[in-house]
Amino acid sequence: MKFPTRATALIVLFAITGCAGFRSKEHADAAPHKPEQKYASYAFEDLLHFAGYVARLSPADRFSECQQLLQRYQADRSLGVRLHLFFAQAATEVCGDIRSTAGIVDASLAELQDERLKALLIYQKEILSRLDNEIEKRKNSERQASHTVSKEKKVHRQLKTQESELKDLQEKLDALKAIEQSLDEPGVGQ
Repeated sequence: MKFPTRATALIVLFAITGCAGFRSKEHADAAPHKPEQKYASYAFEDLLHFAGYVARLSPADRFSECQQLLQRYQADRSLGVRLHLFFAQAATEVCGDIRSTAGIVDASLAELQDERLKALLIYQKEILSRLDNEIEKRKNSERQASHTVSKEKKVHRQLKTQESELKDLQEKLDALKAIEQSLDEPGVGQ
């Protein structure tokens, strides 16, 4: 009789610990999704996990996540929110200004104790700075190209106007030649 009781006790024990493990895993998965806690952590591993998550999103979903963070940032300037916003903006096109994002890092470095995270943020900030410089160069090139195209269009319009004026002058010259020839022909005025 002892065997079935022990077996039953073991089965119940495994079931309880299994359910407890399942619940704790379920709780761990649900915890990051609470609005007040979703961006609260600024632990190195959590931020790396978030950066990987953002990198795997489609551009539209990445933009949506970044916009959510920008809205959250307006009301909550905590370190966790700032750093999550930094990682979201770093990976998202047209979601905030890269220079202000770099400012987030500068303001956050003094509050951090984790040297690994500081090093990662400094490195990421340098990459963003380089990216910002490349974007500025591209914008300048586009402005110069646009200016050149504008000048070319203006010159083209001027040439068309001059061509039209030359055509009119040629027609007048041809008319004058025709009149002169008709005056020079014998028997016209006699």
